Amino acid sequence: MGDVEIRQVHYFIAVAEEGNFTRAAQRLAMTQPALSRAILALEKAMGAALLLRTPKGVTLTAAGRAMLEEGRTLLAQAGNVTSLVRRAAEQQASVTITGPGCDAALLDGMIRSYNEAAPSHPARMTVGTIDDQLDRLRSGQADIALLRVSPGEHGLESVVLRRESVCVLVGARHRLAGRESLRIADLAGEPLLGWQGPGAQLDAPGLWPDGLPGTPGPRVSDGLQMLAVVRIGQAVALAAPPSDGAGAPEGTVSIRLEDGPAVPLRLIWRRDRTTPGVRSFVRHTVASFRAPARSAAASDWSASDGPEAIRSAASAG
Repeated sequence: MGDVEIRQVHYFIAVAEEGNFTRAAQRLAMTQPALSRAILALEKAMGAALLLRTPKGVTLTAAGRAMLEEGRTLLAQAGNVTSLVRRAAEQQASVTITGPGCDAALLDGMIRSYNEAAPSHPARMTVGTIDDQLDRLRSGQADIALLRVSPGEHGLESVVLRRESVCVLVGARHRLAGRESLRIADLAGEPLLGWQGPGAQLDAPGLWPDGLPGTPGPRVSDGLQMLAVVRIGQAVALAAPPSDGAGAPEGTVSIRLEDGPAVPLRLIWRRDRTTPGVRSFVRHTVASFRAPARSAAASDWSASDGPEAIRSAASAG
């Protein structure tokens, strides 16, 4: 006896139940000759005739009746296996959180906190350039992005986790490197690094109604270029606060800009994303940032952001 395929059993059951090749072929949405060939192949594999063909249709042989009973059991078992595997896969599915490499430490802390609560769908992290993040959401490579930009497009939802002070990144030998804090006026005449493409998060016009500080400086397209330009003193750069106490990159100094704008740190996700775990990750992280144990900056929600965050978190997933 040769190997028998599940689809052949499915075809045979349709013919046996319809009692006619034409009606069975219509039920299966296939041609009658193709169905006849499939049944002949099944009979060859079984080593027995399963059907008696007559001008009025088909009847089952003794082997055919046994095949019908066992075939129905086989298909039921196959369906159960499929359901069990799918449920297992869903139970083990993870929710993917993406963010720029400069926020890897912050993102890692969020994911560790969430996974320590033993969720049904654990989170995992992926990092890349700032430019990558929204593309990963759109393509489905990631479920949630951590960014400091407004979604600004249809189909994306977001929640503000906290508002952060802008910092200025300068080279370790820069004239301002020894300062504990700066004001916008201190940057007068300083070349300010610019970004090519959509990579910038901190120089959005809405954050700077009176214009960006300093003067236009060199333009870069990635983080490595940015650090190189700052280290050699060709420009200063706007930067987010170092994550969770981490220091500034080697060869640079991060200084808080006292009168700079407060920049929203957001979780962003697709409104139509149905990956299990999105809702629970958003809710857990929002609660973590609002907990008393977090710094005051972590829970600095404006009156307008509070309702937005609560509605967004409730609808996540």
